[in-house]
Amino acid sequence: MQWNQKKILVAIAALTILWLPLTHAEETETVLHWKNGDTLPGQLLESKSGKIHWSSPHFSDNLIVDINVLDSIVFPKQAVPVTEAFRVGTVSGDIWMADLIGSDNNTLLFSSERHGEFRVNREMIYTLESREHSNLLFDGSQLSAWKLPEQDNGNGGNGVVLFAKEQEAQPSWHSDRGGRPQTKIAKANIFHAFDWPKRFEIDLELASNARPPSFVFALGKNLYETVRLETWVNELVVVQGTLFEPVLTIQPDRRNFRLRITYHENTDSENTGVLKVLDLNGNVLLKLDGVKPTVEASGIYIYNRGQDLTVRRLRVYRQPTEITNRQIGAAKPRVYMMSGEIIPGKLFVEKNGSYVLDTDGTQRDIDLQQIDRVVQPGITLKTTTHPTTLTYIDGTVLRGQITQLNSDSIQLQTAFVDDPITCSLASASLLKFESTTKTQVPVEDYDKLFYESGSLRGHISFDSKDVANLRWKPVGASESVRLANARGTRVERALQRVSKQKPFDTAQFPHLLHLKNGEVIPCQVLSYDETSIGFQSPFISVQHIDSGHVKGIEFSGKKTRMRTENRNPITITGGKGKHRVILEDGRILNAVTRRAKDGNVEIIILSDKKEEQPKWVKVEGDFAVNDAVALKRGVELIFDPLETRSRKLDAKLERALTVPRFNRDDPPNHILVASNGDLKRGKLLGINGQTIQFDSKLRQFALPIDRVTRVVDVSDDSRQLQEVVGLSDPSSTENRKPKTDTYSHEIRVTLTDNPILIFEPLEVKEGKLFGRSSIYDKVSVPVDSIQYLHFGEKAKSFKSVYEEWVVRPAQEPAYEDKSSPSQNPRIRNR
Repeated sequence: MQWNQKKILVAIAALTILWLPLTHAEETETVLHWKNGDTLPGQLLESKSGKIHWSSPHFSDNLIVDINVLDSIVFPKQAVPVTEAFRVGTVSGDIWMADLIGSDNNTLLFSSERHGEFRVNREMIYTLESREHSNLLFDGSQLSAWKLPEQDNGNGGNGVVLFAKEQEAQPSWHSDRGGRPQTKIAKANIFHAFDWPKRFEIDLELASNARPPSFVFALGKNLYETVRLETWVNELVVVQGTLFEPVLTIQPDRRNFRLRITYHENTDSENTGVLKVLDLNGNVLLKLDGVKPTVEASGIYIYNRGQDLTVRRLRVYRQPTEITNRQIGAAKPRVYMMSGEIIPGKLFVEKNGSYVLDTDGTQRDIDLQQIDRVVQPGITLKTTTHPTTLTYIDGTVLRGQITQLNSDSIQLQTAFVDDPITCSLASASLLKFESTTKTQVPVEDYDKLFYESGSLRGHISFDSKDVANLRWKPVGASESVRLANARGTRVERALQRVSKQKPFDTAQFPHLLHLKNGEVIPCQVLSYDETSIGFQSPFISVQHIDSGHVKGIEFSGKKTRMRTENRNPITITGGKGKHRVILEDGRILNAVTRRAKDGNVEIIILSDKKEEQPKWVKVEGDFAVNDAVALKRGVELIFDPLETRSRKLDAKLERALTVPRFNRDDPPNHILVASNGDLKRGKLLGINGQTIQFDSKLRQFALPIDRVTRVVDVSDDSRQLQEVVGLSDPSSTENRKPKTDTYSHEIRVTLTDNPILIFEPLEVKEGKLFGRSSIYDKVSVPVDSIQYLHFGEKAKSFKSVYEEWVVRPAQEPAYEDKSSPSQNPRIRNR
């Protein structure tokens, strides 16, 4: 695939311009996600059980949507500092941050700014560990902590970095909603250079969604030399060179590994030491002597052998000088201190202090801030499915049943607290809905509502009494809501819902009237002069409009310039993020993709014209599964089927539009195209019945309409616009007000077989949509023939198929700059 370096540089400039404002906008919007891939930005409102109430700028009313059709609510990134001392995990898989403020023999009392005070049974606590550790050397639980090696930037090594932020995250790795490293690409690897101390401990948790995690975890990048922990089919093993030892057998239903790996160098043997692999409770799974630390390319290296892999936890600690701890029974609870000391017994917290109470009655006072972790042997994970999962940026995960949902908080009935727990939505990243009810799979006859960064399936309603605001009913919504006309949205009706019958009789209305604002009106032209055009149309009541609005008239139905629609673009996925897009209007465009740190795919599509800016969009969710799916989705969002490139003018027409120098002060107003293809420049004088009066080269003549294909106004656009809006007198302040000010609710309605009309909808009656236009007043169109609807700025930004038919001056000849006789040395010296 050919790739132009200049276009790469254009992409860089475009990204610099587009990245910052668009990324900022996305980060400040809350987005509602459907299970079918639809999205809608807006704001969560107070909601009832089983329903989500939602406010969106794309609708004038609030939505009420069945929670069973929804996938999630994604919140904007709003990092709130965490001040609590402990990270707590439960047997049900929940994780939260809290301070430990009290206890009794059976429960622990926690306090959190996010959740308030709540009491939890000890038997429900799976892990309790300090968030801050004085011996912490590296925390790789966040993708931002990894320093990744330089990589190929996808441009053939020419030194141009396409994306300025490319070095921040390896494309094969991204952060999950909690910021943790995650990959869905087999053979993906991640590395952080690190000099290992003589004594260290690693707290490691790796997880996978689909099957048991398959990975290599190594203490260096050179896998032939370093010691590594890896999965072999159904076994977890430790390998170094020819050294091989099994750790445990992997069960098919396992989805995570939570281990602690310790190493300390032997004092009597240089460069060798003891490696231990322990479970979460501190039980030794493997003790291996004679292990040699890595010297070459030392550090942490993780390699994904499976479908997906998430680094849920990775913390490296420097072990203090070895403390001789007395033997503690495996079934006994214990408290690990940051100093390395292990204290047997239960942890108790009171107002005046904290202590550990052993089963024999021995009590030991401790500093709560010096606790590393608390271990309760015999407690195992019992992860079950819950209808709702709430995730925070700091890694907090809470699961349960929603009992109350407000705009700034929710209440969850969880498995670890008897009463519902309050959860502030500040710093929340994702509210995930796990529906237990099977919902209807979206069918093909859904209409689609497109906006700047997404789309929404549903049905547009034309049977409402208040048609001044058309209504939309999304999938799963309780009722339809009014579409807001403030934003540039568009609706594409499903082809199954659009009548295949022509919306008008072509024999009765054989002509097409093209207006300068892009409207296309089927009609029978009856008359024309410099001030008005008379016609009959199946959709318009009036029979005369100002001729200054007219861009062109087509007389031959068989040779009508049908509109081109980019309904089925072709996307070709290439390597290293470089792709190609082929549109039905003939454009062949280059596209660039990159995977962002959040797992979404960013797409830039470069224009084939220098003066046009590249287009940018971010694709997320299921559409970001790979480049092929993401590119197809991105093209659907970026390209309006009706926003097509004008056809290239042929040489004969180019010559006709080129005004000779002697004619530049009085260029032709129109071009007449005869049925045999001949072109005439001049001025349309009038139409009377079946005859056209035309002036060309100061000669007036008459032609039968059946010998003319079309007549197009080719005069300068600025002069045409001035005449249309009544600005011929610049000093008139009244005339400076556009006529469309009173028609701010106008929409663009596109019918099958060419007709395009712009008007304000008023009512629906007997299968027709009635409205009012700022140009021709009353209008009505058959509802069943409506194919596209455009709102806001989209309604007014449409261009005529004849937009390129404009006169242009002939190119000035390039004269040779000859010197004068007095400057010629030969003549001067005669």
